[in-house]
Amino acid sequence: QEQPHTGRLEFGMASTDFQVQRTGKRLAVISGELREIPASVCAEHASEVTELDLSNNELTNLDPVKAFTKLTYLVVDNNLLDGSSLPKLEKLHTLWVNNNRIMDIEQFLRVVKKNLPSLRYLSMLKNPACPNFFTGKEEDDYQRYRYFVLHHLPNLKHLDASPVSDDERAEAKRIGHLMRVARPDPKQYEVTESSDRSDKPTYKPLPKETKKEGVGSATFGISRFVYYGKHSEGNRFITEDHL
Repeated sequence: QEQPHTGRLEFGMASTDFQVQRTGKRLAVISGELREIPASVCAEHASEVTELDLSNNELTNLDPVKAFTKLTYLVVDNNLLDGSSLPKLEKLHTLWVNNNRIMDIEQFLRVVKKNLPSLRYLSMLKNPACPNFFTGKEEDDYQRYRYFVLHHLPNLKHLDASPVSDDERAEAKRIGHLMRVARPDPKQYEVTESSDRSDKPTYKPLPKETKKEGVGSATFGISRFVYYGKHSEGNRFITEDHL
């Protein structure tokens, strides 16, 4: 095991310290505040490392990881990744991307399928796109998610915390395409400024005066329907002495 060494990465006027730990072909870059992967780390280790741990940082993209051409195992848990882009890694078979900011599951799976052809183990718990008990969802929601993922990535052997069964894979092939989650267009919630904007309120204000005391709005009439109350849930609390 090599001795860990430290470095410093500059971000304009700011900087952050990081520590590099190398054990054989496994490399961990520890900081907690890294926004990008240091170029010095790539230059020194990319040609030999097969396992890379970049978890617990503030990474928003993984483009520099493409230099690690022999990579088979990548852990990027607890970062700020949205899953919209991944480097081409032909040999990668394991990806842990738990607790990031992946919201568009379909986009993420398209990128994975294109750039990670050898992937067999994937975990993306605690992402908005992964409905599970960590995000307050039900078991049925999570199972539909698994079918959808396996429909796009049928060669996975292990998804999140459990292995993929043959029956689950077959069911995903049959109905997985129907499990797509429909999301509203975020543009419909955008507030736009108009040049002819009026200062008049868009809501209907309450009346300035209320009705006079003693004047109600109830009506009286005759109906051909009679209510006996025999099936009313509340009537079971009424006894003879109440009548």
